[in-house]
Amino acid sequence: MPFMLLFIAGIVDAIGFIHLKNGLFVSFMSGNTTHVAMLLSSHQYGQSFYYIGVIFLFVAGITVGEMIAVLQPQNYRWLVMSTVSILLFSAIFIEKITVPIATNFVLAFAMGLQNIALRITINKAMPLTFATAFLANTGRELAMLLLGKGDRKVFIKQISLWFSIFIGAVVGSNLMVLSLSYALVIPIMLCSCIAGLLFWLRALTDGD
Repeated sequence: MPFMLLFIAGIVDAIGFIHLKNGLFVSFMSGNTTHVAMLLSSHQYGQSFYYIGVIFLFVAGITVGEMIAVLQPQNYRWLVMSTVSILLFSAIFIEKITVPIATNFVLAFAMGLQNIALRITINKAMPLTFATAFLANTGRELAMLLLGKGDRKVFIKQISLWFSIFIGAVVGSNLMVLSLSYALVIPIMLCSCIAGLLFWLRALTDGD
């Protein structure tokens, strides 16, 4: 499940980036934070608001997801992924009736929300768009392996998590050769399938 969700995040991030053609990500907030700082430093306040808006809506998505998880501990996984599916679907129509940045705002909110889809406990979620963390963990595990103290399975898991985002971005980039509407069909279908699977498996969750 985490590999599939990271794959989706990579697809949507590439779609959002190419859609605006200005380096604005919808799930990679480290890049957006750096861009905000550079734009503010060069007094490009108008453009910086787009990045600030995306960051704000990404955090808002996580906030809403957290509230759903706390209020519906037994059902939040499928509820979150169903909502993500609806948001991605709505982005297709929003793109046709308003300015391009509005679509990216919706995508950023959806990606923030998706970060809550996999929680270990009610107090600990697994971030699903933090590629830097997966690379950092890969480096640490590689160091332990070189010292003869590591676990090969953990190393493979960490690098595979990063690779899932990478492959997703490759797929998203190729899908955008068509159009945003067609490109979003794949992540919508994947999110819907995952939501259905999580609904079916909800009885297995213990609500902790």
